Order: sequence, then C-alpha cells, then structure tokens
Amino acid sequence: MRITNLFALLIAAVFINFGCTKKEEQKNTQSFKKDSAVQQLQEPGKITSLNKITTKTGKVFSVTINKRGESLADIMVAGQGFAFKQDTLKFIKSNPFEKAFLADLDANGFEELYIITRSAGSGSYGGILGIVSNNDKSYSVISVEEIKEEDMKPGMMFEGYMGSDSIYVYNNSLVREFPVYKPKDNNNNATGGKRKVNYKLSAGQTSFLLNISGKEDLK
Repeated sequence: MRITNLFALLIAAVFINFGCTKKEEQKNTQSFKKDSAVQQLQEPGKITSLNKITTKTGKVFSVTINKRGESLADIMVAGQGFAFKQDTLKFIKSNPFEKAFLADLDANGFEELYIITRSAGSGSYGGILGIVSNNDKSYSVISVEEIKEEDMKPGMMFEGYMGSDSIYVYNNSLVREFPVYKPKDNNNNATGGKRKVNYKLSAGQTSFLLNISGKEDLK
C-alpha cells in the first residue's frame, strides 16, 4: 500500500514539474516576442551607419545615417573637441547619403564638412549639405543656394540641367559638374556638352553662405 502511494506521489510530482516548465517556456517565448515587437517599432526598417571624419586641426565630425528606405534618410552630424558646442545637427528626410569630405573653401585655416546626397530614381540629382567650423570653437549649418526653376530657363546658369551631376572641390571652389541637355534630348543622351558651376563660401550676417559664383561650359 505504501509503495503504491509513493509511486502515485512520484507520478504527480513529474506532471507538476512538467507543467511548470511548460509555463516558463511559454512565458519566455511571449517575453521574447514582446521585446522583438518593441525593437521593430523603434527601428522600422532603418539601417544605421556611422562615419567619423577628422579635420587637420584635430576636430572630429561624426556623421550618422538612418535610412528611411530607398529614397529618404535622416542625416545627423555631431562634433567632438569643439569648446562651445556639442549639439547634433539634424537633416531630416534628406535624399540618401552619397559621400562626405572636408574642404577649407574660405582659406581661414578651419575646414568645413560637406555632405553630398543623391536622389533616387531618374536624374539622380546631387544635393549639398554643409557644416562650418567657427574657428574650431563651435560649428553650424551652412546656408546653400538652391537650384530654382528660373535658374534652368534659357540663358540661365542651370539651363539644360537634368541631374546626373558630380560634386567635388577644385581650387578652393566647390564644383557641380553636369551634362547639358538640349530640349529634344532624352534622359540617356545629353548633346549639349558639360557645364561646371562653381560655389564660393562667404560669411553672411547670421550664417555662412555657399553661393553660386560662376560657370564654365565644356565641350
């Protein structure tokens, strides 16, 4: 009789332990699924990359890119080593990041950071974002002259512009080089040669300005 009771107690203990283990597994699974859902809500399809660029005076710009998809990105810039500013500058819903480089366009001994973006789809238009070093004490956004519709009219600086441009530095000038399209050209065949449009950096009343300063037509 005692053996039978003992065997029954052992069987009951096994079932109780199995039930507790099963509940714990279910709890852990539910917890994992909940955490994963939270992460997905916090980062919906974003891919983050980080670039650190050091100036010749030893300051560091950290450029973080959060992709919102194929056509948009959030670009953040934070400086390190600047005495009076450590803020993050944000360019929200920008065109996708293409490259970043340093240049001292105003030749004052303190390099600026230039970020080039590239639109998705037909044309692949280049964009310019700029960050200036204020004597290495702080940094701020450069106001960049935009291309307006009237600039693309006959006889104007950007006549025949349809994107496919490259942006680089040459002789203390930022250059936008692009193929020139004539009215009857299709997207794959520009017959008007090439043009270089130059930008110069200057100090305005409240901020630094990157303005168009001239052009050069190439055959």
